[in-house]
Amino acid sequence: MATNPQLLKRRIKTAKNIAQISKAMEMISASKIKKAQNKVLNNKPYAQKIVTLTSSLLHNTDKSSLSNPFLRIPDMEKKSLIIIISPDKGLCGSLNTYITKKILELSVPNTKIVAVGKKAEQFCIRMGFEVLGVFPMGSSIPSYNHVYNIIQIIQKEYNENNISSVKLLYARFNSVFSQEVHVADLLPIPVAQIESVPEYLYEPNMHDIISDLLPYYIEVQLYHSILEAHTSEQAARMVAMQNAKNNALDIADALTLSYNKSRQERITNEILGLANNI
Repeated sequence: MATNPQLLKRRIKTAKNIAQISKAMEMISASKIKKAQNKVLNNKPYAQKIVTLTSSLLHNTDKSSLSNPFLRIPDMEKKSLIIIISPDKGLCGSLNTYITKKILELSVPNTKIVAVGKKAEQFCIRMGFEVLGVFPMGSSIPSYNHVYNIIQIIQKEYNENNISSVKLLYARFNSVFSQEVHVADLLPIPVAQIESVPEYLYEPNMHDIISDLLPYYIEVQLYHSILEAHTSEQAARMVAMQNAKNNALDIADALTLSYNKSRQERITNEILGLANNI
């Protein structure tokens, strides 16, 4: 390590400045994650309920009698659509790295991409993937307007029989210290195996209800994934900035120790020089 006092002082100042910036970014993410976490928790019961309701309806009806394109059997020769949800910015630990690795695992020649977030957009364009649409993730609670725009792309591709399936790739929020890159099937709508299904009275009829319900099912699942991805981003950034702050402070302490040691050595040498001249 350098022992030049002026150089050490500059490095100490730089390390402390980095610690201050990291602390500010940590506090910003901490304030955002609370709002995002509440949004996810408030939306989760509705998302779970619409999944249960949709599965119950599809479980009780003959799907072959339904003409809805969202329920057709996937054609493996057709292309699949992957909706990738990522942050717009970096400085969130290894989150973006895990997302890009998962993209490479899933992306095959017969794949189309919709990118939500600049990091996914930049990576997919750089890799030469077929990108149908790009949307910004933003730094605040995601707007529901993105959902409508993405669904327009899905409906167009599905109705024209250009794709056979739709997947969601996003960071699922487990806790502040745990985010998991998750892949979920959006279309065709998966039907869960239900052991006991309550008997309902349907008005006007089951087929009409299913046709009206399926677009809402897709909206809710898509928006909930975006909310989880936003919350995961803020949590990952808060932890990353906390680690950066602690590392910068450790470096500043080590440099300060070296500076004090160098200063003491210089003073001692000066005293010895004076003593020798007496």
